Parts: sequence; C-alpha cells; structure tokens
Amino acid sequence: MKGFFKFIGSLLAVFGGVVGALAVFDKISNKNRIKGDYLECDTTDYTQIDE
Repeated sequence: MKGFFKFIGSLLAVFGGVVGALAVFDKISNKNRIKGDYLECDTTDYTQIDE
C-alpha cells in the first residue's frame, strides 16, 4: 500500500510541477498584456445594416 501512495504522490508532484511551469510560461509570455479594462475603440452597430 505504501508503494501505491508513493506512486500517487509522485504523479501529483509531477502534475503540480507541470501546472506551475505552465503558469510561469504564461506570465512570461504575456508581459505586455493589457491590464485593467478593455481598449477604447470605435464601435459600429452591425445589427442595423442598410440593405
């Protein structure tokens, strides 16, 4: 039974390491992410297009 718990613990440790590495990669790759609100841009109402 101890071997089973070691195996499950190892799987959880590897999974945690992978998730942590992905979080660090996401943080590094999105340094220029827009923080806060959305960008201000000109919006057009496309629901009322003249035919």
